[in-house]
Amino acid sequence: METKKKDEPIYRVQALERALDILDCFSFQKREQGLSEIAEKTALNMTTAKRLIANLTSRGYLRQVPDSKRYQLGMRLFELGGIVFSSFSLRKVAANHLTRLQSETGATVLLGAIMDNQLVYVDKREGNAMIRISSDIGWRRQLHYGMLGMVLMAYLDSAHVSEILKETPLEKHTPNTITDEDAFSIRLEQIRKNGFVFEREEAVEGVIGIAAPVRDYSRQVIAALGVAIPMVKSNSEKTLEKTVERVVATCDELSSDLGYLKI
Repeated sequence: METKKKDEPIYRVQALERALDILDCFSFQKREQGLSEIAEKTALNMTTAKRLIANLTSRGYLRQVPDSKRYQLGMRLFELGGIVFSSFSLRKVAANHLTRLQSETGATVLLGAIMDNQLVYVDKREGNAMIRISSDIGWRRQLHYGMLGMVLMAYLDSAHVSEILKETPLEKHTPNTITDEDAFSIRLEQIRKNGFVFEREEAVEGVIGIAAPVRDYSRQVIAALGVAIPMVKSNSEKTLEKTVERVVATCDELSSDLGYLKI
């Protein structure tokens, strides 16, 4: 065990260290390596290097070039890099969009993403109304909670949805909350079909939620953006329809800024 600071112990796992050493062999200058080169650079014997490389290849972290039998970094690292890029850039790219949407609607604007099968609030703009939405940046909730959660779950595969509902069953937050799994599944289908969710007092009494998906260059849904609007007499159907259009347009604009191409 090594220690970086007195209160920050670092536990070394030999097999993991060796696997990371193998990945570190690759660079822009050396994008392709042979087994013997990797073994020499990492000071591993050929048997150990071959075993570790086989494991990394089976998991997609390395790939073997069929003709040369040499190795390159695999697509799994590209996928993980995309996640990191999105995580770093999402809030920064979304900032102006959230501010403009709040200014246009006067509503509380929320941006959320999935982390560890939970809904995490990434950013927020407070609305002008007296009602405050208690979902601050960094807060976590069950993934199926509210407008953002429903949008995020709508674009997961059915097996993943079932797994989440098994871990965290649907919970009643208001008299309007959907707690039946079949009805919830139908709701997710509607969201995919419409491209947005419109909910009345399903998460918070006295609040309407409108949200839509945000995609990035990978064409995957990486976040959900929505507005929380207090239920008042001035909320005519025409006004709400315009708000839906504005939310969807904002999500489309943000997705475009993140590299999503609508083709």
